[in-house]
Amino acid sequence: MTLFEIAILAVAAFFTSAMSAVVGSGGGTVLIALFLQFMPPAAAIPVHGVVQLAANTWRTWLFRRHLAWHLIWRFALLLPAGIAVGLWLFRSMSAEAVQILIGCFIIVTLFTRRLGRFRGKELPLWAFLPMGFIVGVLNMIVGVVATVVGVLMIRKELSKEDYVGTLGFYAVMTNFCKVVGFVLVGFDLLNYGTAILAMVPAVMAGSWAGKHLLGRLSERLFMRLFQAMLIALALKLIVWDSLMRLLG
Repeated sequence: MTLFEIAILAVAAFFTSAMSAVVGSGGGTVLIALFLQFMPPAAAIPVHGVVQLAANTWRTWLFRRHLAWHLIWRFALLLPAGIAVGLWLFRSMSAEAVQILIGCFIIVTLFTRRLGRFRGKELPLWAFLPMGFIVGVLNMIVGVVATVVGVLMIRKELSKEDYVGTLGFYAVMTNFCKVVGFVLVGFDLLNYGTAILAMVPAVMAGSWAGKHLLGRLSERLFMRLFQAMLIALALKLIVWDSLMRLLG
């Protein structure tokens, strides 16, 4: 990667991290879509995992007193098995197929967020066991599933702090397992070491900025711009970057 590309991604990492601080989640979804403009899926997903691991470790530490352990252990139990299955599936897929899936998943997350506002039912506790497995599989293929997981884990007994901290811990577990899985099959993170070193402090600074400055923005206007950008990136991944290449 060139220094110019690294600078673009570092700036993007800052603003997407700030975005997550404002609206709760979604920054990672934008970031993985941007990564795919500069690197192949086989590199974008593990590099994204490292950057998000750093960002969510910091967030989890800040909310360490607000972790819902009764949900965490259930989620974690089958997560490694899901990671293994997801990695096996990912290695058998073409780059175009992965990009199409990521683009489609981004669009699905937008509808899931909207539907979640009207759903009053909670998942039973046992459902967090298979959820960990499914999230593990999807996280290896599409790179980010926090928006969907965030909707599914809404529960009456969780305070806002519990929700943010527990969702952050989920992300720590999934991204750690994802990075380890890619390293075990031969991915060399050092090839993207400069980019990672530039983006890790950027996401941490973005979280701070989002908490202290961007909270003054109109969330309704912000979400409309955010959704429009996600749809544009998703359609580019599906149509221009994948289908056009497959057809021609």
